[in-house]
Amino acid sequence: MPRLLTIMLGAIALIVAIVGIRSLMPGGDDIRDVQADKIPTLDKALPDASQGRNGMPVVVIRSQAVERPLFLSVGGRTEARILDVKSQSAGTVTSAPVTEGTLVDKDTLLCGLDVDGASAKVREAEASIAGKRQAYEAAVKLVANGWATEGRLTSAKAALDGAQASLDVARSELRKMQVRAPFRGVFEKRNADVGQFLNPGGSCGVVVQLDPIVFVAQATEKQAGQIIVDGNARVRLSDGAEVEGKVTYLARVADASTRQFRVEVSVPNPANAITVGRTAEIKVETGRGYAHRVSPALLLPDDQGRIGVRFVDVGGVVSFVPADIIDETAEGIWVAGLPRNALLVAEGQDNVKAGLRVTPNVREDGGAPAP
Repeated sequence: MPRLLTIMLGAIALIVAIVGIRSLMPGGDDIRDVQADKIPTLDKALPDASQGRNGMPVVVIRSQAVERPLFLSVGGRTEARILDVKSQSAGTVTSAPVTEGTLVDKDTLLCGLDVDGASAKVREAEASIAGKRQAYEAAVKLVANGWATEGRLTSAKAALDGAQASLDVARSELRKMQVRAPFRGVFEKRNADVGQFLNPGGSCGVVVQLDPIVFVAQATEKQAGQIIVDGNARVRLSDGAEVEGKVTYLARVADASTRQFRVEVSVPNPANAITVGRTAEIKVETGRGYAHRVSPALLLPDDQGRIGVRFVDVGGVVSFVPADIIDETAEGIWVAGLPRNALLVAEGQDNVKAGLRVTPNVREDGGAPAP
């Protein structure tokens, strides 16, 4: 009993001593609240409030796919048919009626050579064929009246045919003395002026065909498999102007260095307004399919850096689909690869990640969530 009493008295004395010491400390009995990012004993981070959690409510937009033309987009530039028009004969240039930059029609005279000799041969051949034709017509009458044999008629016909051949040759030689435009286009550059002598193969000038204008692009192996020759195409120029055309060529052999396939789209250009060397975005129609029209704000990167769209899948689980953009219009971006009917995660909810199980709250007509 005395031992127990001694222990009790000692405990009381210890408590009194502790209280006395605390009363002497600055701040008295104030207890400060301590906040820390980590629990000292476990050294683990507290949950981040910005991260999504299972069961959280998520605002979604109801979207239904629409059947429409599908497009693939490639970058390209304008090219044109450019031809160095050359002389087929030798002679001195005596006529240069077209100036540089002039729009010329097919067969417009660009360079006229000295044609005196060639013209004389044409006149000689024309006179010869006139005489041979008279002789043939006379032979026909004689044979018809029984005054000449069939052999005479055959001989006269052969002579007429020979004279016609000589005239054709003379006219061909005369045409070679006249360098003409091979197609409608712009006479871009003159290489031979009046007084210059041209040998066969000498350049008269350069003609550029701008109508139709050709847009050239390079397609990957996958894209080339979707492109159809004679298919429709839309082209957006660097200034925002849009024109329409047709796919006129798709290479069957890939470029050895890039492993890509050349694609050509022809676009009408009657006023020659589209010049050579301009860059453009070419959208080639690849068929028809289903796509959703979405706002650009709904496109976000996933953990792998891929740009895509989030949607609430079966069971309320958030899924992610890389954006297969098949067209862009003023109303929005058209994306393929989503279910026909989808609940798209609305903008402004960056913490909603793929794999979370959420409670969707549908927002109707782009306004507040439906009750």
